Amino acid sequence: MDIKNATGQSKEAKPPFFNNPLMRRAMWFWFIEIAFSAVNFFLLINLVYEPRWGNLVAHQIGMSTRIIYIFVLAYFILRPIRRYSTKDLLMVGLFWMGSWLFFEWGGSLLMGRPVSEIIVGWDILKGYMWPYVLLSYLLSSLIVGTLLRFTEKRL
Repeated sequence: MDIKNATGQSKEAKPPFFNNPLMRRAMWFWFIEIAFSAVNFFLLINLVYEPRWGNLVAHQIGMSTRIIYIFVLAYFILRPIRRYSTKDLLMVGLFWMGSWLFFEWGGSLLMGRPVSEIIVGWDILKGYMWPYVLLSYLLSSLIVGTLLRFTEKRL
C-alpha cells in the first residue's frame, strides 16, 4: 500500500503487527476450545476413562484427543482467512500456548493447588503428555496454515 508522508513523498506502508481478523478469530476459537477441554477433562477423563483404565491412561487418551481437536480447530480458524503470513501463524500459536499457560498456572495457583501437583502432567518420562499439548497449541496453526497454502496452490 502506498501512502504519502508529511512532505508529500510516497512511502510504503508497513503491515500491521497483528493480522487482526486472524487474531480475533483465534481468540474466539480459544474460548470454544476451553469448552471442548472442559468436556474432555471433567466428563471424559474423570468420569469415563480414569475409572476404567487409571490416571495415566486416562490422561494419555484425553491429551491425545485434545491434540487432535486442537488441529481441527486450527483448520476452522484458518480456512476462511485468505491472507496470513508465517509470522501470523506463529503469533496465533504463541497466543494459544501463552493463554493456556496463564490459564493453567494462574487458575491452579488461585485454587491453591501446589506446584508439585501442577507439574505432574509435564513429566513425559512417566508418560504424561502436557508438553505435547502445548507444542500442539504452538505449532498447529503453522502446520495447518502451511498445508492449506500448499493444497490451495495445487488445486
